[in-house]
Amino acid sequence: MSLSEPVELVRRLGFAPRIGAIVMAEQAVDTYLAGYSHPDDRTIALDILLRDLARLRVQEAVLDRFIGEVETYIDLLHRDLARRAA
Repeated sequence: MSLSEPVELVRRLGFAPRIGAIVMAEQAVDTYLAGYSHPDDRTIALDILLRDLARLRVQEAVLDRFIGEVETYIDLLHRDLARRAA
């Protein structure tokens, strides 16, 4: 999965909220992250994804709450990677 795919999915899901939308967005993040096997690569990939979600937040302010939920999930993934590295 390319980087643009989870960001575009977050945009679509945020504009047309439906039951399970956040779960679908989290699954997209997980699928994107599965493309990186090394923990350092995963950390960088998550940082890049956060940057692109921040850009989306600026472009589409109405998605702020939904993007915030996705960012919270990404933060949990970051913390898990840091715990495993310690």
